Amino acid sequence: MSRLVLHFTESTLLLLEVAEHLVLSTSIPLETNKPFARERMAGPIKEALAKHTLAQTLWFGPNYTLFPRALFDVNNLEAYYELNQGALPEQQQLSYQIIDSLDLVLIFSLPVWLNDFAKYELHTPQIQHTLALHLEQLGAQNLNDRVVIHIEANHFVLLAIKDRKLRCCTANEYQQPADILYFLLAHQQKLNLPKRLELDIYDATQAFDYTSFEALMKHFKDFEHFTCTFNDTPTYQKHILCASSEDL
Repeated sequence: MSRLVLHFTESTLLLLEVAEHLVLSTSIPLETNKPFARERMAGPIKEALAKHTLAQTLWFGPNYTLFPRALFDVNNLEAYYELNQGALPEQQQLSYQIIDSLDLVLIFSLPVWLNDFAKYELHTPQIQHTLALHLEQLGAQNLNDRVVIHIEANHFVLLAIKDRKLRCCTANEYQQPADILYFLLAHQQKLNLPKRLELDIYDATQAFDYTSFEALMKHFKDFEHFTCTFNDTPTYQKHILCASSEDL
């Protein structure tokens, strides 16, 4: 039987049906503040589960922190989280994921309703954070001197690897491609990244204007030796969101 990956954000549910080398995606708006929101969400999931085996349940949210695995104590989740994110908001709870390839722990918040839905309706043992999948892959590849930009609807995550170590993994809001470029420029200088650099962009939105982004890059002398690879949404879904459920 083919597999199903569920990917939640604050505003959408993505159903990814994985069969052999194909990934079919269906995006459903989440309006959790409206009546019968859970029923409208549960219906398509139930239909998909009649045809597919649930492989994993994923969540992307911009509120997270990374902590060294060697110092990690599961009893101190809230203290670790508050170091970078402040007090945990109401109706949110904490979870964590070990990233073996980088020897780090990702500590993140997610909605209580989602955790309850996954536990009692989907019977899934753990919700995984999208970023943890991406970080695990990067660490396993043992890459040197590379920047990865992960683009969501209202946020982007900038991952910077220098000398085979993760130097930056921060989520930021943006409104237009120029916002990302200026942030990248600031961190190139702050981290003293090499002038010749691999830049990988992963678009999770199906709406990112890469043409404008690429045109703007040409106006920055600092980026003239960057080698940029754009991964569109189907590529991102196939090789990041579904990679651990099926060897695509």
